[in-house]
Amino acid sequence: MYGSTGLILISLLFSAVGCSIPAATQDPSLVTSLRFAPSAFDSFKQNTELRYTLKTPSKLAVRVVKRESGGKEFIVKTIVEDAAETQGSHAVTWLGDTDGKVFAPAGTYFGRIEIENRLFETAVQVFHY
Repeated sequence: MYGSTGLILISLLFSAVGCSIPAATQDPSLVTSLRFAPSAFDSFKQNTELRYTLKTPSKLAVRVVKRESGGKEFIVKTIVEDAAETQGSHAVTWLGDTDGKVFAPAGTYFGRIEIENRLFETAVQVFHY
């Protein structure tokens, strides 16, 4: 229905307004209400929370990833690894740091929940004054 350019533009539009579009492997009936609060933050001054609701108990990982312009992706921070979570609402805090224990540079990042081979993502903007 949409060409690859159209999908990229739609993806950028949704990211700009803080919404998430499903990845190809997402199951919308498993994770809902996925969002950062706040969706843009100065990590030198405050934290953000990745909030989500699980429809069923699940074993999951939560990571923050960064995408480069060439499409390369890398893990910035692993927040949770192999956690058994109950059904219902959850939140994890991201300090704006990396696994290397330094602040992440300003830019757009993606909070990712991984459940088996399924991915759920939403964008967050980091800035520094």
